[in-house]
Amino acid sequence: MAIKLIYGHFVKYDLKEINEWYRKIDEKLCDKFRKEFRLKINFIKENPLSFELKYDDVRIVFLKKIPYGIHYSYDEQRNLIEIYSVFHTSRNPDNWNTKE
Repeated sequence: MAIKLIYGHFVKYDLKEINEWYRKIDEKLCDKFRKEFRLKINFIKENPLSFELKYDDVRIVFLKKIPYGIHYSYDEQRNLIEIYSVFHTSRNPDNWNTKE
């Protein structure tokens, strides 16, 4: 059975904000972010338990060349990955699930 992937309510806002920021700087950076994000999402789908638990049941995978982390959880029984947030690494990690 294929892993189901869902995005939390913050993710759409996060991705829009990130894309707008990088587009203002350079369209190539925006493309780089999108490519790296897709690669990490695919990696999470193939290896959902590869990253250590950071708090409660939340794991973080960091993008390699862009300073963001993808916060997610994996429910093995339901075979479900939920992406909670795409969060800049310079921000306070205690606030990943709120908007500052």
